[in-house]
Amino acid sequence: MDLMFSVSFGSERREAKIRKIGEKDPTTAVIIAAVPFEWMLKRTILKLGQSPTSALREQLEQVYSISDRGNREGYLSIWRREVQPRFRQAALGTVLGKLTSIKDNAMAVRGRVVHGNGTVSDGKAHEAIELFLTSGEKLREFTLKNGDDLDSRLKTRIKERSD
Repeated sequence: MDLMFSVSFGSERREAKIRKIGEKDPTTAVIIAAVPFEWMLKRTILKLGQSPTSALREQLEQVYSISDRGNREGYLSIWRREVQPRFRQAALGTVLGKLTSIKDNAMAVRGRVVHGNGTVSDGKAHEAIELFLTSGEKLREFTLKNGDDLDSRLKTRIKERSD
């Protein structure tokens, strides 16, 4: 049995399934769409980052938001340090195209659904779903363009990259 959140399921197949769920249950699909977006963001950093994968995993285990919060680093800071220096025009906002919308809209909708802070219209839910899924597609394309595949096994990097 293929599990939807396993690497072998495939991100394109997962996106299609989430869109299908969103037709009948948009608020559930918001949560289900947010999970692979964050997973793909972490995986992109792991695959394309400079530091050894074990060190990156340890850092990423502590991350729960795109931007820094208090003493906690967010995905954006880690991306700037690990991925951006290796690739020209690789700012996370450039790769995703709609970083502000993801932070201010999609993540806010996800938060309202998860924490029960108010209601979410079907329209807002569908916007969030599409933001998460299209952002995941952009991460997948960026990673492929730079020599790796988010739907393949992660290779362990023991030493920091020197390129």
